[in-house]
Amino acid sequence: MAKFKRNKNGYFMKSFTFQGKRYYVYDKDSVDKLFEKVAQKKKELEEGYTKQINPTLESYYDYLTSIRIHELKGSTIRAQRFQFNNIADVEIRENVKFGSLRIGEIKRRDIEQARLILLEAGKTPEYLNIAFKHLHYILERAVLDETLKTNPCKGLKPLKRNNDPISENRHRALSEKEVACFLEKSEERKSFYHNIFKFMLLTGLRIGEVGALFLTDIDSEFIHVRRTITRSEIGTYEIGRDTKTYSGKRDIPLTSELKKLIKEQRELNNMMFGTEWTGTLFKSSEGMILREYTINREIKRVCRDADIPYFTCHGFRVTFATRFIEQRPQDYKVLSELMGHKNIKITLDLYTRVMQNSKILAMNEVKIIKTS
Repeated sequence: MAKFKRNKNGYFMKSFTFQGKRYYVYDKDSVDKLFEKVAQKKKELEEGYTKQINPTLESYYDYLTSIRIHELKGSTIRAQRFQFNNIADVEIRENVKFGSLRIGEIKRRDIEQARLILLEAGKTPEYLNIAFKHLHYILERAVLDETLKTNPCKGLKPLKRNNDPISENRHRALSEKEVACFLEKSEERKSFYHNIFKFMLLTGLRIGEVGALFLTDIDSEFIHVRRTITRSEIGTYEIGRDTKTYSGKRDIPLTSELKKLIKEQRELNNMMFGTEWTGTLFKSSEGMILREYTINREIKRVCRDADIPYFTCHGFRVTFATRFIEQRPQDYKVLSELMGHKNIKITLDLYTRVMQNSKILAMNEVKIIKTS
């Protein structure tokens, strides 16, 4: 062993270079202890460097979230965190969770295995396609900031649906007969949410927009949509400051039917929550912020009584748009504004679908050759 001399303060000293920087280690007692300290210092530096240049997927996601929290709404951060946690918690090997893998060591087979495990656990292909699309985005951001060289999620093919698209069942447009039957049974049940059902059918508003509508947002001519119910990062429901998108801020003309409905609801609010109620137009039966879950639960009960297939409250919005297109196809731009679509392509897709169905119906009803 090379001899070490003590410095003027009586300490043994050794220096070494790590990542271009020189470090000095001292010990007063012995050279052996000095070498132990050197080895420990090198280990700490290597571990710290590894964490910096090759963090775990979970720690990188925490870092990315700290940046994105200034870019997105709290409700979006919360929803995407939930999707990420489902993937990160998958145990792909014994005592090894997907989220604990170093980001630079994640292989394509790890991703495919995690997806397969979740699929076998009962997650739907539709849900997994959305969740792994988010994972693709995370890894793509890691490529952009040079934490990764290539994205192992790139080119991952979406899982095949094993059922009908949601727009054809739970988010479908109701037929005129279904609407009449549903409202009849809702009224028979004396449902507290009967007016909400009618209001959504007559306006096409989203349930979050309905729940965030204050009486002061309604004047003699228009319903002014200015905000929506949202969820904070920790999951609590609150009335937000804005609509879902910029184009969501819009004015809905008041019809005589809507005026009558609003008058009835105000009278109900005064009876339920006190005279001269001045809060939001619609609340839950307990006087709390209106939640989509609450409305969908009541819809399920009414559907059972009416003996019609279950749909979600979004079905009211689709029904409004469908009836509008059927009766005024030339006014699809007006419908786009009424719906608050951020892109008119969304409206045109609906227009195409409705017109296609109308053509099929018309073709089947037209008699070209009369039979004797």
